[in-house]
Amino acid sequence: MFRQMIKKSIQKSQHCNRNWDLTQEMPQADIDLMIEAATQCPTKQNLNHYKTHVITDRAIIEQIEAATAIPDFGSEDNDFRGYDGVQGYDGGFGPTNSQLSAHAVFAFVEDEPWQMGEEVREPSESTKTMHGKTGDGKLAESYKEDRDQAVGIAAGYLNLVSTMMGYSTGCCKCFHMDKVNKALGVPEGKNTVLLMGIGIADPSRQRQEHHSDASFSFGSHKNMRKFETHYA
Repeated sequence: MFRQMIKKSIQKSQHCNRNWDLTQEMPQADIDLMIEAATQCPTKQNLNHYKTHVITDRAIIEQIEAATAIPDFGSEDNDFRGYDGVQGYDGGFGPTNSQLSAHAVFAFVEDEPWQMGEEVREPSESTKTMHGKTGDGKLAESYKEDRDQAVGIAAGYLNLVSTMMGYSTGCCKCFHMDKVNKALGVPEGKNTVLLMGIGIADPSRQRQEHHSDASFSFGSHKNMRKFETHYA
């Protein structure tokens, strides 16, 4: 039974949701568990490569979503096509990403990779050696790779745990950086890496429908993933 529940959650967690039942509320205890999933997961050398922002204030969520509008979406200058042929609005202007209209938005923001709490330490020589990178900028480049990996792991944890709790999710990394950073109060020199909307899906609608404009449905790409499993 438990194995079957996990399997269903894995399958569901692959599908992003675009509209939400905002008449329902998410208990704070559920949000707290999501925060634990997003922050208590593996990172290289147990360092905090990112800060986690949790937004439930509707005014801020609306600012963040507004920063995802895509100019020229569906115009001749934008050749994006979904697998099902959806191109976009007529007139060349685009929708917002309503994955972020959810009850809560989690934002993963850059943090100094060698910072632990308020104590800052320089990377050791052994750390530099393990990264195998020397010269100007090489270590910073390696730390960026570690951050991207850490955020990916955290997002995977958050996505699956939230799905197992019965919620729907949607990730977004295409947004106007300055506008999102301003809405979140991100300090200068840092950037938002990834946004994830989490909430209660509207059961009366198709998940691809835009939250505030049911006449628009987002296109989907065909699943073209091919994985090989090797046993030793």
